[in-house]
Amino acid sequence: MKKILGIFLVLGLLLSGNTYANDKIWEYDGKYLTEKCFVHEWMSSDNFEEFYDRYSPPVIKAYKQLYEELSAKKKVHFFFTFIGNYYVTYIPLDEKFEASWGDDKLSLTTSLDDCAKQSIFEIDKSKNYYELVTNPALANAGNLETKCLVRGSIIVSKAKCLDVKTIQYTQVFPGMSPYSQVIDFGIYDYNNRKIILPLRYNVELPKEIIRTNNLRDDFFQWLSNQNEHFNTNSLYWDDDFKAYLNNTIPKIDLLIGFTGDKKGSLYDNFSAVISGPPDTLKYSEDQRYLFASACRPRECSSKGLIWIDTKEEKSIGLIKHAFWGSLKNIKRDQILLFSTDYEKIPKEFLDSVKMWMKKNEVTPSVIRMINKDTQIKELPISIFNN
Repeated sequence: MKKILGIFLVLGLLLSGNTYANDKIWEYDGKYLTEKCFVHEWMSSDNFEEFYDRYSPPVIKAYKQLYEELSAKKKVHFFFTFIGNYYVTYIPLDEKFEASWGDDKLSLTTSLDDCAKQSIFEIDKSKNYYELVTNPALANAGNLETKCLVRGSIIVSKAKCLDVKTIQYTQVFPGMSPYSQVIDFGIYDYNNRKIILPLRYNVELPKEIIRTNNLRDDFFQWLSNQNEHFNTNSLYWDDDFKAYLNNTIPKIDLLIGFTGDKKGSLYDNFSAVISGPPDTLKYSEDQRYLFASACRPRECSSKGLIWIDTKEEKSIGLIKHAFWGSLKNIKRDQILLFSTDYEKIPKEFLDSVKMWMKKNEVTPSVIRMINKDTQIKELPISIFNN
């Protein structure tokens, strides 16, 4: 009886307090990775500022056109989100350097032997800790070889990829709420030594999403803050963005040259010009406005764009086309605007489109607009000249 009571007492101690089960610990080749294995952003961000200052300049140079069109916040996110793709070419493996303040050596590379334990241990949540988490995007990427290529395409030319997983790293501070980061890491065999590299920061795990008419209720907040998509093509194929387009585009059939010699839905016509070669997504006014543009596959003279005000939760779309009502009725640079939100076109939209027209050498020959009642109204060309 005493033995049974003793067993229950031990179980009670294990299930209480700040010590937790160990099924979320990363084990590789008989070794158990501790929280010291993972390079994470400090609370002060000092180490990330050092990494960014040291390694981002050649990356920015290589992706100059893309970087110039990103906001400052997006530039930093772009570097750390896709950091796995910069190793070897821009970030040397196993490099250590002295921090600018002189007291620390910093490195993105961690040695497995220096941070792992030989035996399993319990997670102590009273101090910094990590847990393995399920990342559907990584899990659905395919086998280990594919995951390694997706998260670090160039690394495999210099080091053998052994394992890739996603962790949630939590920093614990007295009197403050814990702060967690979700990060993809990889274990590699490099010069006969096992090393650990961060492959993707700012990983976003799926959340429980409430949807109404197939559209997530937090769509505009998500759109303003998302770090998954950097160009229009990528955004277009996002299921949530497609659901928004389906909900907001006026329900009307037209013949403007993208559905053969028969009328097609405005949604299908817009999809034809927004799903091809993409431009970089452009955010402005502290992520409030989004401008997404692209052109038709194999026929880039036909173009499309959508401008979204994520604060007011409104949008306007645009199609540049050459046909109207018949394939015999041809006129270049016709502009079709559409919106279920606006009757009066906002200045911010006009300013953005003027810059787009100048860049793409577009001179409107006709401008029409479709409103929420699917009424088509011709507008003066001068609206883009003021």
